[in-house]
Parts: sequence; C-alpha cells; structure tokens
Amino acid sequence: MNIRRVLLLQKADVLQDQADTVQHHLERSLPEAEIVMAGRPDEVPRGANFDAVITPTLPWLVQALDRLGGYRWIHFLSAGVEKIWDMPFDKEGVVLTRSSGVHGAPMSEYALGAMLHFAKGFDRFVEQSREHRWERAWLDELTGRTVMILGMGHIGEMVARRARAFDMRIIGVQRRPRASEAAERVISLEEADAWLGEVDYLVVCLPFTGATRHLVDAAFLARLPAHAVLIDISRGGVVDDGAVVAALDAGRLRGAALDVFEEQPLPPESPLWARPDVLLTPHVSGTSPHYMERALEVFARNARALQAGEPPVTPVDPEAGY
Repeated sequence: MNIRRVLLLQKADVLQDQADTVQHHLERSLPEAEIVMAGRPDEVPRGANFDAVITPTLPWLVQALDRLGGYRWIHFLSAGVEKIWDMPFDKEGVVLTRSSGVHGAPMSEYALGAMLHFAKGFDRFVEQSREHRWERAWLDELTGRTVMILGMGHIGEMVARRARAFDMRIIGVQRRPRASEAAERVISLEEADAWLGEVDYLVVCLPFTGATRHLVDAAFLARLPAHAVLIDISRGGVVDDGAVVAALDAGRLRGAALDVFEEQPLPPESPLWARPDVLLTPHVSGTSPHYMERALEVFARNARALQAGEPPVTPVDPEAGY
C-alpha cells in the first residue's frame, strides 16, 4: 500500500495543542505524504480520497468519513475500539488498526500506585496532616503479596513487570494463555476460579466485548478473600459497578481503585463517591504527556508494514471485538 495522503481527525482543542507534534512525527515517518488535519466534520475536505485516516473514536467520526470520497485504512489513536461497532461505517473493505501498547507505561504505574495507596494508607496520612494529627500505624507491604492480572496484553504484561520489581507473586489470566517472563504463571479464565481465594490484588485490564461484559460480577467478587483490593483499569462494563458497591458494603472486599465506570461521567448520586474504601479517578489511568507520540509511532510501524506488503502490526480483530 502506498501512503501518499493522510487525514488526521481530532478534537479541535486537542488538535490546537498537538498539531506541531503530529506534523513533526508524521513528516518523519512519511516524508513524502500530504498531511491534512481536521478538528470538526466540516473541516474534512468533501469528496477527497485518503490512503490513511488517523482518528480517536470520535462521536463525529461517521460524519467525517461520510464526507470523504474514499479511504483505505483507519488507524485509531486508542487501544480500545469497542465504540466503533455501533458506528455505521465500512469496516470490511478497509484496513483497521489500533494503537495497541500505548497505555502500558502509564496504566501499569497507576495500578502499582493504587496498590501502594492501599498498602501504605497514603490517603489516611494526607487527612491526618491536614488536621495536624500525629497518629502512627502499622503499614502493609507489597512484597510477597499475590496479584492476579485479568488480561495479559501490553498493559497486563507491563503491570506484571512492575509488580515483579516489588517481589510480588503474579498470576496472569489470558484468553489464550502464553508464557510471560514476569508472571509466575499464566492461566485461562476457566482456571482462574481455583486461584481467586489467594488473591490480594485483582487488576482488571481487559477490553470490553460481549464476552467480557460484567465478567467481574457478584459471583466473581465473592470468590476473592475479604482482604482483597480490586483495581479496575479496563473499560466501563467489564466490572459490574453494582456488585462492587455490594461487596464493599458487605465487607467482602477491602477496597477498590476504580478508573472506569459503566456510566461516565459517574453520576452525582452514585454510591461510589466519597467512600474511604474507594480510590476513584475520572478515567485518567491511560493519560500521559507522551500519548500522542506513542500512538503515532504505532501508526508508523503499521505504515512501514503495509508499504512493504506485509500484514498490519496492530490489527483490529472483528471476531474478538478489539
């Protein structure tokens, strides 16, 4: 595939901040290509043909694509692409790739930070400092604790590598288990039941598909020990939010670090707000000042493969849903 014309779609405010970065990286990877950027659907040149479209899963993506005369490849700036299946555009006649791997560093740091939050009680000491209280306490440690990682893709593998540096015991769970240098063992989801009773920290980093919807439900959480902590950095809907509230209320779960939710933004009336046993963040675990450059590097790797007549490096799998 020759890539001579590239269209980049992005929110207008983000594009304003990152246009120079985008231009620099695309000119470096495709020096002979024409680069067009659009921050709104009406900025997309009507009837134009592009070899590649680079885009997030924007709410106006379909409007933008409908204005084009043709396109051969869509590269998504996100690793998760669950939103595209409800979008009415051609997914069969074009190459679809995603920015798999861009979240590994920030999300694994978030996961380890969440573990340390609960092990070291940082929130407690911040509160004590504000109130000028000197109250010592015995703290936990991560050394020797067992972490189960649901989803051993790029993010899960990075979580395992960082957890290994803390001398944790690591059990990975994967749809098709493959060996990992960081994990003690990698097992299938069907095998996970036998190990849930030994888990201290459960890290969920699965994509959202029909098969993973409410995978972590009341029955799943009930098989964890009461001292376990849930860390959800997957996609909203993989974990049943209601089941988490019920488990916390009943004392069947020590705590939860939640970055994604079934409804976002989280409604003001949600019982997850203002809980001392919940570290709640607004879907920020994957954010990073290096996000765009990493996503464009994944695009460049795919471009090199396609130009050489090879399969894409990070294809979207319609059968798997991601």
